[in-house]
Amino acid sequence: MYPSELASVPYLSSATSAANSLKTHYQIAPDDFLFQYNDNNNLPVPQATSSYYQQQVAHLVHEAGLPFGNRSNTDESDDYQQHSLADEGRKRRMISNRESARRSRMRKQKRLSELWAQVVHLRSANRQLLDQLNHVIRDCDRVLRDNSDLRDEQARLQKQLEELAVAVENTE
Repeated sequence: MYPSELASVPYLSSATSAANSLKTHYQIAPDDFLFQYNDNNNLPVPQATSSYYQQQVAHLVHEAGLPFGNRSNTDESDDYQQHSLADEGRKRRMISNRESARRSRMRKQKRLSELWAQVVHLRSANRQLLDQLNHVIRDCDRVLRDNSDLRDEQARLQKQLEELAVAVENTE
């Protein structure tokens, strides 16, 4: 289109009239947006004046990859380099964290298997000690029975001896 053809196309002449026409639907204040031209490529770029809209517009423009405000290409390349360095650092930290978590899981698994081996060993030792204790208890019971039997036999023999001694005295 040529500039002379633009005369017949209706357009909004200012940000105020654009805001007024949209106000019933979106409740935008007249000073919320100003459309300015970027120095680099003469594209209209929204410039938000309220802090909320500045944040929203900056976020949307950043996502779309459009230039925002009156920034130069060096600023953008610096931001891109900082962003890529930050991404690189973030990726390195993520990889480092994953490796650290993997090593931690390996240490935990090793410690857990050592503890299970210790449990098996202690259970085996406990079983052996219980077997020995049962054997000693059985032996002790047997010895006590034998002692009781021997005492009974002693008492019986003592009685027989006394009876024999009385019988010898009576015969004399």
